[in-house]
Amino acid sequence: MAEKTIYYVTKRDGKDSREWKVFIRNSDKVIKIFDTQQEALDYAKNLCKNKNDGSSVILYGLDGKPRKY
Repeated sequence: MAEKTIYYVTKRDGKDSREWKVFIRNSDKVIKIFDTQQEALDYAKNLCKNKNDGSSVILYGLDGKPRKY
């Protein structure tokens, strides 16, 4: 059985960055960049829905800690 995909939503690297990125766990490749956290979260949730394999999203806040959505 294939491993379920986990998507991460985090603030883009860089002290002054205001952008949010979506990427897959264990990958350095960014899937897409967004202007807002909500846009990034909605996109990642939609990826999970389309994949339909039990994939999930982990959202990180500005403090770098996981948070509920």
